[in-house]
Amino acid sequence: MARTADALVSDVSLDVLVLGLASVVRPTSVAAVYAFLAAPSPRPLLVAYLTAGLALSLTVGVIAVTVVHVSPPPPTVTSTARVIVDIACGVACLGGALYYGLRSPRDPPAARPDREPSAMRRRLSRPTVRSASVAGVVTHLPGVFYLAALAAIVASRPGLTGGLVQVGLYNLLWYAVPLTALASWVWHPETTRENAARLTASVQAHRKSLMVVVLVLVGLYLLITGIHELTAG
Repeated sequence: MARTADALVSDVSLDVLVLGLASVVRPTSVAAVYAFLAAPSPRPLLVAYLTAGLALSLTVGVIAVTVVHVSPPPPTVTSTARVIVDIACGVACLGGALYYGLRSPRDPPAARPDREPSAMRRRLSRPTVRSASVAGVVTHLPGVFYLAALAAIVASRPGLTGGLVQVGLYNLLWYAVPLTALASWVWHPETTRENAARLTASVQAHRKSLMVVVLVLVGLYLLITGIHELTAG
């Protein structure tokens, strides 16, 4: 049993850890979690948010790993696919960082003309279990980071169990904020709202810098990894 656990840990791709950690603090997810904690009964909202989001993201990951395990493509195909995904995602991250970095800052609320809030903002202003479920899906649609993580998992050609463990690890990191919020609300409800308010205020105040730094670091990591794999192959 100990050897099996050690083997699973040693098979974990570095990409999964890097991309998972980069996905921990996401402004949209933090804002959604704070909206749920501000409601009179946060627990069912957080559970619905997690259940709906995990149902989508885990399904995508499990299907990808299972399909490759049942009908594995040649190693050259998976390694080439990983190189392409890493380089493409790296370029996309750096392009996103450039976009956010050069984009003009938003006007302060007093200087903005009145406009209708988005549908998601309206739902989160008075969240229900249904709107929390929708938010869980919308804020966890598989994107660049998840695609790159799945490509790394598939390219490492782990066993089915090892692949599923890596998918679970990535999702555990991706959902770290809502999972922590739910656990905190269960055990320390008296301090959870205050701590969530501080985290949300800090993330929103540094939203632009946070996104640029994360995108640059992840973009460089993926680009270097992809180029290294390309030249080494």
